[in-house]
Amino acid sequence: MILGTEKILERLEKGEIFHKGTWKSECLKEASYALRVAADGMVVDGKAYEPQKRYPHCVIKIEPGRIAILSTEERLCMPGDLVGKLGVRLDFASMGLTGLMGIQVDPYYGIGHDQERLYIKVANLGNETVDICPGDKVFNVEFSEVGGASKPSEPKPETWRRILNALINQEHNDWTYVARVQTDLNQRADDLENNQQKELSGIRNNQQSVVMFGVFLVAVAIFGALVGVILNVENAPNWVANWGWIALLALCGISVAALVWFVVVAGIGFWKATHLPPK
Repeated sequence: MILGTEKILERLEKGEIFHKGTWKSECLKEASYALRVAADGMVVDGKAYEPQKRYPHCVIKIEPGRIAILSTEERLCMPGDLVGKLGVRLDFASMGLTGLMGIQVDPYYGIGHDQERLYIKVANLGNETVDICPGDKVFNVEFSEVGGASKPSEPKPETWRRILNALINQEHNDWTYVARVQTDLNQRADDLENNQQKELSGIRNNQQSVVMFGVFLVAVAIFGALVGVILNVENAPNWVANWGWIALLALCGISVAALVWFVVVAGIGFWKATHLPPK
């Protein structure tokens, strides 16, 4: 059975779930409790702020793609017959804030520690910065009855110490993986666009070469036709005929050289386009 407002309040007034003085009645909802973000005990941009060491800014900013750990103002002392389920509240979830943690609060959580709180790992998967002020109701927890939970033989290590140990053992503990993935994707998209632009530029250059070669061939054909007409004119002076043959031979040589040049250049361009790996 999930506890409603009255049942949660009964437990709180008996000193269960949260330690006295760390919860507020206005945080009670129809069938859940709204958890408030503390001003200490967090990891933001890979930097840890110890419990009792207040975050130096009035607003906790989680940039798009960034990951952070937030803690609650409430201090827990879960009874053995209750289990909690965590979630991000709608106002913050709609901005892209997503929980990256186990959603269950086990029975007896916080037993043996007067200041144990919840530490919740989140990521901003939205497009804009998520601003959180200490005291904001960012998370919800609902409580259900559970039977047969065994009590730990000894208190578990403090969650904060476990988090710090995990950070120390991580090679990259700035916790910007999502942002780095997005940056890599953007870089690959830019590289792809640049490669496409280079390919289009190469195609345009090849087209220009083909057009210029075609114009050259047309000009050569017209000039050759004129020379042929001159050579066939009756009673043309000998010097005209001699120079006509020289011009015709030179024109043929130039045409052959231009054709060879065009074939070589086009062949090299085709080989580069089909054999060289893309950058």
